[in-house]
Amino acid sequence: MEGHFPEELYRNLFRAPDKEGSIVSVRVHRSVKDILAEMARREGLEGVSELVRYLIAGYILGHYKIAKPEPKMLVSPIYLTISVERGRKGAVSEEKAEEVGMVIKEATRFLANVKRGEVIVRGNDYARRLYRRVGKAIRMARELGLEDQYMELLRIKAQLSSLVEL
Repeated sequence: MEGHFPEELYRNLFRAPDKEGSIVSVRVHRSVKDILAEMARREGLEGVSELVRYLIAGYILGHYKIAKPEPKMLVSPIYLTISVERGRKGAVSEEKAEEVGMVIKEATRFLANVKRGEVIVRGNDYARRLYRRVGKAIRMARELGLEDQYMELLRIKAQLSSLVEL
């Protein structure tokens, strides 16, 4: 019995049962009940029943050396982006890097026009083509190892995906 109780059983040690009545009944002399009532009042408990529950719980925990269950913590998931550089031969291709930069400029200009209300997005073929070009530029930036541009393109693609009906 040494070790751990299930968390529910541990909490039940200190809780009163439902309104159905007592599960265990203890009969004591009036003088003992008065002493128990005085002890409960000094401890700040609601009455003799609560004091007796705490005394029983304390005895069980101490006698069987039961540890309080550790609270279960939900941990938020960790997202990990792994950048694998493969097939890099020599320096970064200037033309491809320039093309990635042009796509970023074009997409940010388009998004700014949308925010200002100058462009109607519904049914806009240009927005769909731009969305596809941003996807290609993301792959290109990842292959070239352009991390800043890669993150910027991911942000732009997320904004475009909320606008474009795919």
